[in-house]
Amino acid sequence: MKALLSPLLLLTLLTGCASYVANRIAEPKRHPAVIAAPQAFYRATKLQLHDDCQSPCIHYVSGNPWTELPPHDAEIQDNVFGGKTEISASHFQAHGTVVLLHGYGDNWSWMTPWSFYFQSRGFHTLMPDLPGQAGTTVADFSFGARDVNYLEPWLNQQQAPHPLIVVGHSMGAISATYLAKAVDAEALVLLAPSSPLAQAAPSAARAFNPLLSLLVPNASINAGTQQALRQLQIEDVDTDLRIMLNGWNKPTLVVSAQQDEVISRSWPAQLHSLQMQQYQQQGNHMAVLKPGKQEQQLMDTWLRTVLHSGCQQPPCSNAVSN
Repeated sequence: MKALLSPLLLLTLLTGCASYVANRIAEPKRHPAVIAAPQAFYRATKLQLHDDCQSPCIHYVSGNPWTELPPHDAEIQDNVFGGKTEISASHFQAHGTVVLLHGYGDNWSWMTPWSFYFQSRGFHTLMPDLPGQAGTTVADFSFGARDVNYLEPWLNQQQAPHPLIVVGHSMGAISATYLAKAVDAEALVLLAPSSPLAQAAPSAARAFNPLLSLLVPNASINAGTQQALRQLQIEDVDTDLRIMLNGWNKPTLVVSAQQDEVISRSWPAQLHSLQMQQYQQQGNHMAVLKPGKQEQQLMDTWLRTVLHSGCQQPPCSNAVSN
């Protein structure tokens, strides 16, 4: 009898661990939709909260172009990352709309440094909380696979001026790719793009919950990931950017992190589209959310090519060196 108890107990523990992992993946913790910032912050940065829609709805924040541009580099108090976000002075000016989609378990505010950059270059910006997260009351979380079902009608209601660029970070890169294809966006930017859910979950567990990942065996993490896919009613292939990008022929920029603790270094190199450039930024998975002077200059150069002269092949298929 005792000989049977140990395997049974082990199986029960492993099953319990897998269920715990599945629930953690399928039900991301919701961050508050409103960051602790004075109204003066919103006025100075030309951001506007939109939280008055009827439920279920997409909660979002919009940003207007900065009409008064600093003659030199400007520092903006950063209420999300702490410290300040530095926006580099540039003669480059454009117009249009940039939609910025956050990653797993985050909210719109994580995209504000990039919003500040795009606003300083003349763009309108839109930063929604994704389904099942933060202030959005749409509960259908799908690791980005079904977000387009809600984001496309929401975006169509905005009457956003073109050209339209969609930017996504991590899991948000999956949402961004589906959305860019659905609305025929002019360009797509993927910041530290997520690998498929089954690949991303173990490394994310180690990165964000190192102690817990030591206690939960890999077998339970893998089993929990498969259970989460069933709970979310999606297939792992639905979260695979390699398949989504197949046939996508619009300009695409991939910005990966040199020390990414969540996404493996080999993953960005597996992404291909007809007009793709790749760039590797110093720092970790979250550092790509705060563009430095070099990244802003890179984006200026890429946008000039994309919006002014069109993207020709080659050199669009070549990687961008840092």
